[in-house]
Amino acid sequence: MSSEKPFWEGKTCKEMAGLHVKATWKNGTIVTGVLDDTGDIDLGDNRSLYTSRSYDSSCDFEPTDNIQSIELLDDPEYERIDNIENVQVGDIACTTEGNHFPVIDLKPDPLGDMLLRIRISEIDGEYCIDSDDFAYALRRKPKLPDHDGLWWDKDNALWSVAISGLDNSKLVALLIGDPESPVTGSVWSGLNSKHVTSQAPFRPAKAVEA
Repeated sequence: MSSEKPFWEGKTCKEMAGLHVKATWKNGTIVTGVLDDTGDIDLGDNRSLYTSRSYDSSCDFEPTDNIQSIELLDDPEYERIDNIENVQVGDIACTTEGNHFPVIDLKPDPLGDMLLRIRISEIDGEYCIDSDDFAYALRRKPKLPDHDGLWWDKDNALWSVAISGLDNSKLVALLIGDPESPVTGSVWSGLNSKHVTSQAPFRPAKAVEA
């Protein structure tokens, strides 16, 4: 048996609130959903599926006796998109049945309901889902610089990354250019600005690259 502690151990229900989990009961039932601040899976309309023995947000999270395991589903490399209208091509659409499919097209419905064209597989083809089938979407977070220094972007242009003089907890980036065309950026930009994220993924620039 693994000695690794479960991810929820030592966390309060308040700290667990908003996490997307998969709960497996001892009878084989499996449910995925988002935890509320009492440690239960939120079913909407003020209804919850009891997954924790706790009774308020300050209590430590502890699964009920009839639950076999609770796993964290959210990947730290992905951003969760809850509004179907904010989904983009390339996101992973997660259906209410728990299936995950890549989004290949957006089709706004004249009746006001957003439709997503998704790819099932190369063999099974494609189909559309609407807001009734949509649970949430996952979007891979861009690989951004995580320390100061020189970085190459996706187009092999060189950026200088430094700690902000206004906020020493944040990093800012300045486009220097590339060896073929030394174009210089005139303004330092925050890492989450579109100017920077559109050039992800970044990789550290070594002193000498082959």
